[in-house]
Amino acid sequence: MKKCTDRSDGREILTGVLCWIVYFSIYPGRLNFSAGMSEMLETGCWEKGQLGSVAAAFYLAYGIGQYPSGLLGDRISPKWMIGAGVCGSALINALFPAAGTIMWMQGLWFLNGLFQALVWPPMVRLVTGMTSAERSVKVILFLSLSSPAGMLCTYLVNALLLGRGNWRAGFFLAGIWLAGVTVLWFLSLSWLERRMERQGGEIRKCMVRYKAERTTTGSAVMPHAAVSSGLVCLTAAAFIHGILKDGLTTWIPACLTVKFAIQPSFSVLLTMVLPVVNLCGIPAAQTVNRRFFQNEAATGAFCYLLSVGCFLCMLGGGGNSLYGTVVIFAIVTSMMTAVNTLLVSLVPLHFGKVGRVATVSGILNAVTYLGSAAASVLFGYTMEYAGWRETQLIWCVCAAAGGLCCACAAGNWKRNRENMDG
Repeated sequence: MKKCTDRSDGREILTGVLCWIVYFSIYPGRLNFSAGMSEMLETGCWEKGQLGSVAAAFYLAYGIGQYPSGLLGDRISPKWMIGAGVCGSALINALFPAAGTIMWMQGLWFLNGLFQALVWPPMVRLVTGMTSAERSVKVILFLSLSSPAGMLCTYLVNALLLGRGNWRAGFFLAGIWLAGVTVLWFLSLSWLERRMERQGGEIRKCMVRYKAERTTTGSAVMPHAAVSSGLVCLTAAAFIHGILKDGLTTWIPACLTVKFAIQPSFSVLLTMVLPVVNLCGIPAAQTVNRRFFQNEAATGAFCYLLSVGCFLCMLGGGGNSLYGTVVIFAIVTSMMTAVNTLLVSLVPLHFGKVGRVATVSGILNAVTYLGSAAASVLFGYTMEYAGWRETQLIWCVCAAAGGLCCACAAGNWKRNRENMDG
């Protein structure tokens, strides 16, 4: 896919910053439930399995919504899809504290997942359409930083709120914030579109060219590319990384509270270490991939191998210490952030030649969050009925399986991604 060359670096930077703000902002609208879960358990009104099912409802909806979002993202305006997603999430967050039963919580959080699924695939298409080929990779990596930054902000704010025993305030605050971001998105992108159209209509020309290339080449080439490139194995690896990445993120505060008998607000404060360390996973993934492997699949296998080592250390006694457990969680979630950068952010960019960037991004994001949905329920019931050690063993097996999937894909991916890049 040919890129539309923007004559102003400032406009490309503005596009990246605006997308970063939007993607950063959806994290307070999803992780506030995880941050408040330990306090919700302390009330005695709900059990681990019940709250795990609410988290699973979000991830299930988010995963289901990713593929159609990717298909639509290659066909209709990203501005309206992203705006609708952020606005809908704002409304659901504002309504969530009024849900008094698990069934209502599940329903609202399921809708939140569907709305938030409208954001990422069209955003990838918007970036690749509005920035140059070289800068699109930098912008996507820049957007990856919004995930741990959003996590850090969410846990910090909710830790302060939980200190006063008020988990509901986190949802109200997220709803207000997301509503403001919705207004910012529409006003800023509309202004950017008008300015670019006055100087040659770059956005419109780029989207027309993208659509033409997708129509003429995508349908014929995409199935073959998916098989020959190793995308099928990478999709399995993405599913497993979703189990670990979001499964751990959902349950870490509750795990620390229950296992080490600490206050919910303190467990959330400790969890804030994770996104700070996770920030290192994104540049580390890109650096290791560029300097050593030059192969996203092989780099992913390396990250999974490190995670296996951490889980073995936890099983060997490292998980008996509060701070040792936090360190291990920090390393593993950093490795999963790196895998997310490799598989969900970088791999789809190689499908630009066949006009399927948003579609592949949607597929990989979909299976990631289907894995997250499975983990939210699985880990809740495992910790409730089996025990801490059995849960750790499941984590270790998952990491080993993910590494195996990446290793199986490495050869085909290395041979074929250059051909797809053109």
